[in-house]
This record gives sequence, structure tokens and C-alpha cells, in this order.
Amino acid sequence: MTKFLVLWSRNMLAPWPADRREIAENVEAMFEAIERYMDIHMVTENGFFIDGDSGYFIFEGTSEDIFKITSLFGPFIRFDIKEMIPYGVGKDTIVESLHMKTLAR
Repeated sequence: MTKFLVLWSRNMLAPWPADRREIAENVEAMFEAIERYMDIHMVTENGFFIDGDSGYFIFEGTSEDIFKITSLFGPFIRFDIKEMIPYGVGKDTIVESLHMKTLAR
């Protein structure tokens, strides 16, 4: 299972409704969607940044899964998605790469 760090921020240029009640309904629907993913343990952590217009979540699944969930929120939310590589895998990959570079000389 692949983990992704997803940084999100509200897209101020999106076609947000002008009515405060409609805005609240949209935001509540977004929270419900995230909570559904939390209930099935695909979103393992979720939080906000102090600006109130951005935050993060950690997602576990495939790239197709993360594409599906982020597509639900467009164009209202912008995403920066980073695939997380476990320390051991990253360390082994870097060491192997360095050894290959030294052998190539």
C-alpha cells in the first residue's frame, strides 16, 4: 500500500457560491467525504494549518485511488500530492545508486 502526503488549499478563484448557507453545505459535504475515507482507513491522518484555508491528509492506496478522491473536490480545492517512500526503501535505493555510480567510473 502506497502512502501519499496530500497538501491542500482552498482555491479562491473557484466558483464558490455567494450564499453563506450554500458555502456551509459545500464544506460540510467535503468533510463528510473525507470522513468516509477515514472510516475505511484510506485517510489515516487529517489536519489543518493555522491559516484556516489549507491543511493536509495522509492517504493510503494507489495513485488511481488518490486521483479519484482529489477529483471529487475540484475545482474548489487545490492539491499538492507527494508519494511517501519509507525510510528503509529510500535509504537502500540511495545507497545502491551511489554504489552504481562509483562502479560506473
